[in-house]
Amino acid sequence: MRYACRTLRKTPGFTAVAAVTLALGIGANSAMFSVINAVLLRPLPFPSPDALVAVSEVELRRGPGRSTSSSASWPDFFDWRSKSQAFEHMSAYRSAGFTLAGGGRSLHVEGAVVSSELFSTLDTQPILGRGFRPEDERGGDVAVIGDSLWRSQFSAASDVIGRPITLNARRYTVIGVMPAGFQFPISVPRAEVWLTLAEDARVEHPDDTPMTTERGAHFLKVIGRLRPSATIASAQADLDVIAAALAREFPVDNGQRGVRVARQLDVLVGDTRQSLLVLLAAVGCVLLIACVNLANLLLARGAGRAHEIAMRAALGASAQRIVRQLLTESLVLATLGTACGLALAYGSIALLVRWSPVELRGLDEVAIDGTVLAFTAGIAIVSALVFGIVPAIAAARTDPALGLQGASRATAGRTERRLRAALVVAETAIGVVLLVGAGLLLRSFDRLVRTSPGFDPDHVVTATFRLPDSRYPYLKQIAFYDRLLPDLRALADVEAAAATVPLPMSGTNYTISFEPAGDTAPSAERQSAAFGMVSPGYFRAMHIPLVSGRDVTEADNDAAPRVVVVNESFARRYFPGADPIGKRIKPGLSTTEKETPWREVVGVVHDIRHRSLSEPTLPAYFVPYAQGLISPLRLVIRTRNAPGIAEEVRKVIARMDPEVALYDVKTMEEYLATSVASPRFQTLLLAAFAGVGLALTAVGLYGVMAYGVAQRTREFGIRLALGARPREVLGLVMRGGLGLVAAGLVAGILAAGFATELLAGALYGVDRLDPATFLGVAAVLLAVAMLASYLPARRATRVDPIRALRSE
Repeated sequence: MRYACRTLRKTPGFTAVAAVTLALGIGANSAMFSVINAVLLRPLPFPSPDALVAVSEVELRRGPGRSTSSSASWPDFFDWRSKSQAFEHMSAYRSAGFTLAGGGRSLHVEGAVVSSELFSTLDTQPILGRGFRPEDERGGDVAVIGDSLWRSQFSAASDVIGRPITLNARRYTVIGVMPAGFQFPISVPRAEVWLTLAEDARVEHPDDTPMTTERGAHFLKVIGRLRPSATIASAQADLDVIAAALAREFPVDNGQRGVRVARQLDVLVGDTRQSLLVLLAAVGCVLLIACVNLANLLLARGAGRAHEIAMRAALGASAQRIVRQLLTESLVLATLGTACGLALAYGSIALLVRWSPVELRGLDEVAIDGTVLAFTAGIAIVSALVFGIVPAIAAARTDPALGLQGASRATAGRTERRLRAALVVAETAIGVVLLVGAGLLLRSFDRLVRTSPGFDPDHVVTATFRLPDSRYPYLKQIAFYDRLLPDLRALADVEAAAATVPLPMSGTNYTISFEPAGDTAPSAERQSAAFGMVSPGYFRAMHIPLVSGRDVTEADNDAAPRVVVVNESFARRYFPGADPIGKRIKPGLSTTEKETPWREVVGVVHDIRHRSLSEPTLPAYFVPYAQGLISPLRLVIRTRNAPGIAEEVRKVIARMDPEVALYDVKTMEEYLATSVASPRFQTLLLAAFAGVGLALTAVGLYGVMAYGVAQRTREFGIRLALGARPREVLGLVMRGGLGLVAAGLVAGILAAGFATELLAGALYGVDRLDPATFLGVAAVLLAVAMLASYLPARRATRVDPIRALRSE
């Protein structure tokens, strides 16, 4: 080991280049693995996390193998909970926002409405007080609060249990405080207060139907803890039997619905798993290129040490001992590169987290921990073996007689030249795969961000607030919005103000069934379409063109005939070849009516992309909020670039009701940026890794060509002495370099044709075998190869024939 360190100290230039090369590969792998460890590998922060599963309903109407997961309803959950034998505990929940009154100003806090078994399901109990009990579901106004809310609003008082807390203008009693760090639902921002399902059982009038009895209202998520003897397969079989029975008993609501059981962690991770694994494979390719480069450097260094190796062999050192010594030097290099790589990874984590989509689970836990260190140590050892074993064996096979003639005459043999050429071809092929992947994602992302959402997001500010049901029944909520919107339009620098739900690009989407006039299909087979609730002026505020008919107006109130506006996709699909204006549909939505009313189509608007830019436009219909309010609505305010508009909106709302808190203040540009955050993250990282891989490939080719020129100095001197022109020597050298690159390019294109299958699902508007991308990669690589070959080739043309022959 000491000899290896002394040897490397004698060649500081080589050691520095090797360490930096390794640091790039190992550092990128360590940083990427730290994200994967936090997001994919780290278990859920609850006892026995493998026993936690997600239970969801699935739409079966699309056919076998094409069913899609959806939320559950309270009645379906009650049946699962009472009849299933595979679960130790099962709980339903939904995210909810609350207005917290007190301290002179109302605040918005995130929370959840849950069934009583939630904390038992998670096997986590409050540090103060108690969790929920079954009787709390039947009307108890009780709340469990989080640690940060306990500290900020109650000053961490130990006597908080039994004290009141006002949420949405209703008084609740605090019965428990959860431990610091507890998070459920696992989302951003964190929930800080939990209420029981009694919240959804409340009704405004005795004749109203509570949400807890609406079997067709699907908005819940369900988590379960399996019994020790149960498996996911047995739980799936158990719930399949229950779902089949419900389908027979309730054919309208459950006839086309099944159940799916999956690991809770897998559901949380979702499609992120494949993206992160693709990125890990990409950084693995970068490390492989770095190892190939080092192998080439060590081969060249071994040729220069031929005299030393021959002397050791002549003095009795066995080939195994020589190999062991050279591998020790490789391990020292790997250790040095790993230390530099860890420093690089530590500095890169903040950048990775900043680029990462905010919804990625575990981002706040990304760190260089023991698992990451163990992974780094493992790849360091493997790297040392990969880049060190071949040069060590080649050096150990040096003919002592040839080596003792002097280092200047220890020229590379044919086998070594072929080996080094093969390594160049290999790293070029790997570089091609990386560049093709990055090129496809870059073209895909460019097309994605150039896709029009169907509305103009510039200078549009959005926000929301919640009106407490206890003080604002249905008609009073409508009246509040009717008074608020004209006041907002009267503000300086406001061009238009409106309200809607759900907001485009916000991650929320409503789908509600409907019945066209004359349709006789059973309810379980009726059509569904995206649904929106809008105020007058919404389409104008969002710059969504009106195609035909009229917009929603103030006259479309609760006392007026029911109307609806549809988009172009809806009109084409459900009224093909006919004018949709005047047609009637009956949405599966009612508010104060005892029977769902028919609605007349009065307008057609341009299509917009509601969920994301990558998804196609879907049929959608919109109803006036005054004819079927779903609260809270999202304010949409188009401004003349007024940065302080949010504060002005707060003042207007405070004049109307000082206890109402405005929250979720964002611009539409922010929502659009969030909607493309995942593809941006994958594209940026893969492009960065491909850039590093390209640079390493160029350096590797340059090193091989420079070493080849140095080895062939006598040959070039003789050629020039015999009358060869410099440009002929230049062409000879460059043809050799470009020939290696061409071979690697062909191999890489073939490999990329298979590897891009992993990216097919992430591409938008670009085929995975896009010719332009492949041709562009070939052009870039050939240009880099020409530059990397030209510099050594030019040196070859400047060889002095007399000096070259005299040195031999």
